[in-house]
Amino acid sequence: MKNIKNKIKYVAAAAVVGATVSGCSLDLLPLNEVVLENYWTDKADVESVVNSCYVAMQEGGYITNLIVWGENRSENTTPNSSAPNDLRYLMKGNLKTTNGYCNWAAFYNVINRCNTVLYYAEQVAQKDPNYTESDFHITQAEVKFLRAYSYFTLIKTFKDVPFSLEPSIDDDVDYSLARTPFETIINALIDDLEGCKNYPPIRYSTALYNSARVTRDAMYALLAELYLWRASDSGAELSAKQNDYRSCIACCDYVINHKINLFRENNFLNANNQSVDLTKVYDTYVYSNYGIPLLKEEAGTGVSTGPQGYNSIFGTGNSFESIFEISYTTGTDDKKNTDVSVMYGGYADKDKTSADRMVLANENLINTEPAATAYNNDALFVVPSDYRSIENFHYTGGGGSQEIYKYVVERNQAGSSSSSINLGTVGTKFTAPDTKTAQSVRRWSNQYESWILYRISEVILMRAEAEIELAGTMDKAATATANFTGYHEGASLGSAAELYADAFNLICAVYMRSNPVVKGNAGHNYMPKNANYKFEDYEKLLMLERRREFLFEGKRYYDLVRQARREGTTAKLQEAITSKFGEALKSILIKMSNLNFMYMPILKSQIKVNPKLTQNPCYYDEEESVKQY
Repeated sequence: MKNIKNKIKYVAAAAVVGATVSGCSLDLLPLNEVVLENYWTDKADVESVVNSCYVAMQEGGYITNLIVWGENRSENTTPNSSAPNDLRYLMKGNLKTTNGYCNWAAFYNVINRCNTVLYYAEQVAQKDPNYTESDFHITQAEVKFLRAYSYFTLIKTFKDVPFSLEPSIDDDVDYSLARTPFETIINALIDDLEGCKNYPPIRYSTALYNSARVTRDAMYALLAELYLWRASDSGAELSAKQNDYRSCIACCDYVINHKINLFRENNFLNANNQSVDLTKVYDTYVYSNYGIPLLKEEAGTGVSTGPQGYNSIFGTGNSFESIFEISYTTGTDDKKNTDVSVMYGGYADKDKTSADRMVLANENLINTEPAATAYNNDALFVVPSDYRSIENFHYTGGGGSQEIYKYVVERNQAGSSSSSINLGTVGTKFTAPDTKTAQSVRRWSNQYESWILYRISEVILMRAEAEIELAGTMDKAATATANFTGYHEGASLGSAAELYADAFNLICAVYMRSNPVVKGNAGHNYMPKNANYKFEDYEKLLMLERRREFLFEGKRYYDLVRQARREGTTAKLQEAITSKFGEALKSILIKMSNLNFMYMPILKSQIKVNPKLTQNPCYYDEEESVKQY
């Protein structure tokens, strides 16, 4: 955050050290007790170290790991020629225990800073009357959220990891920890957040803090995802699964209802703390048909840039749809989001032919031509006019890997109306929209774009997923007999048919926002049709919509892992990502039949310094059984 006091650079940032980056050691270094006793005296000291927790998410490769672990292991990306060997090996499925991208140090750094704040903040509350009980509760909520998100990412990536809620502050304590089971950790995180979910402010007075600091919406969004993952366990009891799906829906309802109320009150500040007239930037079609206020993509008359929603969410940042972002403020001494720049190529002085980026969009993202007359439930992009096929990567129409645009490219519209953007023609072949006569491409002129952890469309689709899975536990063969015309709170949905219908409406809301040409197509032939849909059809529809909506946001691989955990098999994960593996395919398929292969290995050097750690069993054998690429 921009307003961190200078002393954090010399005291907290130096003293409150988590895992060492070098060698990825989990050495949670004991702190200097004399320094700490002198440091933790008043409210300002607590605030400084809380700020350092946020800063730790901006640096140290935290975002790089989110991209590599959550995106680059999926079928969405392919390595560029500039990618280092470790990244190319990982993306080709040849992941070994010496691979540098197994480094979890950045996450344990955040965790230990959070643990330290929680340990000392209570003592400060007894010393400084200006640090009130309310202040202490907000502190608790902020750092517990950051700690929980970090641990949650680790268990999604490694499954069982060292787990401690205590800081490393005592020379006499052994901080070598064994791995704690996934289930134990996720239970602890849910319990921890449930106890403080209502502590954060509902809203701050600035747009930056509303998405860059932990709000109540952020707490509920993280809890929703935790419940969704806990329910997605093939070995869990049926009643436990159903309760967790209902809890996920309830958490999503809290966030959605808050966004609806903000919209109705027309209450929102943009990144410059100026009031935004939401009635001029929302999608009227989506709101009137589905009851969800989302930013519209197509630019209106007199608006010179577009798509509006994309530029607001991924460029300007702190948008109406944002819930929590790792935010970067612009200024001479401020940190830059170089993680995204290195991965996706975010430098303003690089043109779109530059090889100075590590990963590209997979050529298979557009793998089928749109259907002649109707929605195709097997195609990722059904029509060439889906904004997400235009915004997220450069499609040339000639095959081959494509440059990624999301987070790094501003989409500029030539002209003053939506008709001047070349969206393609419904029902025809895909065309390259990036032409000089239609839409120009320019990189954002800095590297301060936020990295979004949660936005409202994800909450909407988490709710839809929980509804589909809950309905599946009730009656997989049911069909949607009710078609809701707007958002309904989950408590009113009692039957499988109602749950399927409501989930379908939520998915359609997200889909239709990005498909302006489909809205105007007679009979809406290119929107999803749920006639005779059953459980498997809704699942497929949901997974396709999540993939379209969150391309390159570090979500896809985790979606596949969650699905595999729920089904108790890696069959669909194998089907999704084996197109990337080339000559190594046969050897990797043998390994992929084991659920543990979904997870990363523990770095070999980490095990050397911590004898209590054990390796992921899929990586015991380090023989060279597959070709290096």
